[in-house]
Amino acid sequence: MGVGFNFKISKYHKVEVLFFLVYFYGIGLLSSFEYNFWEKDYVGISVREVEFALVYGTCEIIAFFIFYKALQYCLRKNKLWSFIVLIVLFLTGYYFYNKACYLLISHLDFLSYKIRSDALTWYHAKRLGYTVHYMMIHLFGVAFLAYFINSARQNEQLRALKEQQLISELTYLKAQIQPHFFFNTLNNIYSLALLKAEETAPLVARLAEMMRYILYKADERLVLLKDEVAFIRNYVEIENIRYRSAINIKFDVQGIDEKSQISPLLLLPFIENAFKHGVQEEEKEGYVNIIICKVEQELILEVKNSIAKTRGSNGGIGLENVKKRLEILYHTKYKLEMHNDGEFYHVSLTLQMK
Repeated sequence: MGVGFNFKISKYHKVEVLFFLVYFYGIGLLSSFEYNFWEKDYVGISVREVEFALVYGTCEIIAFFIFYKALQYCLRKNKLWSFIVLIVLFLTGYYFYNKACYLLISHLDFLSYKIRSDALTWYHAKRLGYTVHYMMIHLFGVAFLAYFINSARQNEQLRALKEQQLISELTYLKAQIQPHFFFNTLNNIYSLALLKAEETAPLVARLAEMMRYILYKADERLVLLKDEVAFIRNYVEIENIRYRSAINIKFDVQGIDEKSQISPLLLLPFIENAFKHGVQEEEKEGYVNIIICKVEQELILEVKNSIAKTRGSNGGIGLENVKKRLEILYHTKYKLEMHNDGEFYHVSLTLQMK
């Protein structure tokens, strides 16, 4: 049985490889091309110039790649003094590194005589081996790459951390909604059971369907809009059975297609709030009007309910949670308006569907 190896190159490593190849090979070859074109009226690059660019470009890649990795280490440590020490050590070490490269090149028999001869001459020359201007261009170029890669990685880590925090917060908010919802619904069933009402059995059946939906769908990031609407319809039917003819309940759905998706349990708190904090204590003439309508990429929820005289305002943990979820999930892609004039409560929610 063979053993397979899976080497995955990150996007940052690809950027690094591309940068060093272009910066230390490509720019040298381009300079030779420009010099030949403007000074020699020659379009092209000679074999000797290609050899020179490859040999000395390789030497520079090795030196500056070591500097690059050391600079990344300094950036992770976030200490200015270590960066200054690195620059001094590199400028000092680069002199001896150049001398070693010249000596090595002069002894490589597979290279042309010209490049070996020049390397030996430069090895014995009593000079620094590089200009400050030349070094600063290369140092700034490599330093820019190190800062860019370091910044990009930090931003990616921050995004991943933020996303994980949002997922955790959403999970927490949905976990709060579920027991709150079941507590209210079970209270409704208990009230009917005490009265030995015929509606108790169908109410339990619908509640079972809703529990199944919550168990299998509530933890998903997105669910089909039509399934969410069916869930809400069951909830409204439960309330309709409970109130019977005591209040007027209207539920209208328009434009729901087969493919649109929405975050689960996002609309329920607004509807639950209309019953629990609005008409729960009404004895007559109470009403709840619900409209769910999808027009192109917009989903519109309209909920209007009368307010019981014994209730001064609407509220509850579910409504506060759903506001937080809307801000996390849709941010600038939703519009929520709530109006209370003491006689009726009106909620208007518009979502830009994903």
